[in-house]
Amino acid sequence: MKRISLLAGSVAMLLAAATGRVAAQDYVGGRVINAPYVDAGRMLLFSQDDMTYGTSRTVAMGGAFVSLGADLSSMGINPAGLGMYQSSDWGITQALSINSTHTGITAPPVSGSFAADGDRVSYGLNNFGAAFNVFNGSKGLTSLTLGFTYNRAANFNSRTRLRTTGEGASIADMYARQLDNMVDSGVDADFLLDDAWSEELGAVLGYEAGLVGLGAQGFHSNAGAGPFSSEFSSLTRGGIYEYDFSAGANISNFLYLGATVSVKEINYHDRTTYGEGSAAGSASLSQESTIDGSGVSAKFGVVVRPLPALRIGAAIHLPVLYSLEHDYEGTMRAFDRVRLSESYVETFRTAPRLLVGVSGVVADRAILALDWEAAWYDRIGLRENTLEAEVASEAASEAAYKTAHTLRFGFEYLASEATSLRAGAGYMFDFMRPGADGGEAVVGYPTVRSGYSLSAGVGFNVGERSYVDFAYMFNRARLTPYELYYYERDGQFTAQYSTDGGRDVPRDYRPLKNMHQITLTLGARF
Repeated sequence: MKRISLLAGSVAMLLAAATGRVAAQDYVGGRVINAPYVDAGRMLLFSQDDMTYGTSRTVAMGGAFVSLGADLSSMGINPAGLGMYQSSDWGITQALSINSTHTGITAPPVSGSFAADGDRVSYGLNNFGAAFNVFNGSKGLTSLTLGFTYNRAANFNSRTRLRTTGEGASIADMYARQLDNMVDSGVDADFLLDDAWSEELGAVLGYEAGLVGLGAQGFHSNAGAGPFSSEFSSLTRGGIYEYDFSAGANISNFLYLGATVSVKEINYHDRTTYGEGSAAGSASLSQESTIDGSGVSAKFGVVVRPLPALRIGAAIHLPVLYSLEHDYEGTMRAFDRVRLSESYVETFRTAPRLLVGVSGVVADRAILALDWEAAWYDRIGLRENTLEAEVASEAASEAAYKTAHTLRFGFEYLASEATSLRAGAGYMFDFMRPGADGGEAVVGYPTVRSGYSLSAGVGFNVGERSYVDFAYMFNRARLTPYELYYYERDGQFTAQYSTDGGRDVPRDYRPLKNMHQITLTLGARF
């Protein structure tokens, strides 16, 4: 199985160019190791838009709105839908979300091992905005609508707790190999934290805290002999928040054009703890990462209506170029206690997207919509970091990911002049590439690799101008497999593992994430 260091290769190339250190041919990473830097797994996390954002109507119809319009969510999906407004509109959508994750342990079960992932409940603003119909005509340019909307594009709230027993290795074994590699690469053995690359910070903390020692034969573990028990916990919160400024035009009720300038804000906080123990003693590593930043992008869309009951739409979302401020703090407790803080500035590019949709009206009372989306996650790339040098990191993403394809279906039925019934579904196909040996590639940070959603809702017209919409969506996602730590160099592999009949079995974690969301939209047309 090929382990993919999430940006370790690109960071190594960058630092080698800047400091003269020789970059070793190795792979290093895992949920514990990747905390100090924005790796390919986190870049994927920051590139994925949740299928559940938007108004209740959009949520209930599964997000299948590429060819539909006259909805505030159109600005974030296909701004050409703004051209379908015949009046102005404003609305606000509140959402109650419950996220729960189940982490599977692939190694043979050992008495006392478990994976307990708690629910995270959050309540907040899903969408708000307004569309202003500023022009109406009878020929040529039939109407022009300008709009602004806010969407919560992703929800990072999650909680994870793992405990394993009967482990055959300690993280100190990996740290010792990493430190030997640092010395082999030209760093004096009496190094300081400033000499470490970001993926080596844990190893240096381990050495400074006494978990790793230095002798005549090089670095060695002070953790003693196994078996070891370990415990890992993670609490993440935050999200991606999108602000769209859009314009949509209707040309002769046949052609609809639209454009959006999109500003996105990332707020991410991850607090992790990893501890292990044996007869020789115990050690723990606490880490906190706070990542804040913003980016700008553009979206362009078109819808054609060749028949009164048929619409065909397409939209392209250009990559978002993010600038991020990353604050990291790590504390190692072993024989001594050592703490460090680091700050980074990083710039990276998200994946471009193409969306195509078709919809039709049936018997003047029902709407059917089908959308297809392609997201080129293999084009994600880190552009710059605090050393102000370009990093050719697309190789890391290309090795792990390929194009992601998503299908969405939406249905709406006008039960009466005042009531609409809605339903929807969506499915994202797996986009992970296989490892070098044909098995699964294991990345360091768990993010969505495939999944499906089911939704339903109802809308009410209140009087002549106001409306109230409700929606419920269930989303199940299969996440990328991950390990807590791994290090591979010169064909030798070090990782957390259990022993089964004399056979070392790496502990891969393969999580599933469920989300339940209830939304309420209040709006009015004027």
